[in-house]
Amino acid sequence: MAFVNEYLSEDDCKKYEIHLIDERFVVGGTSSNSWTIDRDRNIYLRTVARGREEFSHLSTWTLYWHEDLIVLELENLSTSGPTGGVCHGHKRVRSIEIPPHLEDKRADILSDLKDALTAYKDGGVYARATEYTLTLDV
Repeated sequence: MAFVNEYLSEDDCKKYEIHLIDERFVVGGTSSNSWTIDRDRNIYLRTVARGREEFSHLSTWTLYWHEDLIVLELENLSTSGPTGGVCHGHKRVRSIEIPPHLEDKRADILSDLKDALTAYKDGGVYARATEYTLTLDV
């Protein structure tokens, strides 16, 4: 199974302790009720905070990767294409907190992150792009 955009179920919220994660991100917190998930590989991506005003191009995400929670900050550099059409995004990883025991898996983690962000498209469950490509700077 590939990454898909879904709303969180009550069971998923309990299983992944979403409420505890949300408590860590109060300022700018999204309390998002959706995610991009690959259930077969037990990996999900979820936005947890967004910048406001002059920081609206910055966002904080959690990447649950095989039993470990990784926190990362992304910068949206550009988005092109018409609403509801073929779009391209350009993002940069500003920071990523990879646990020390996963450092040797960094390339795999970043590859899965790019796949999840590509599936997320231009808005996850609210995506309107018919096709989406992504350039991800690390």
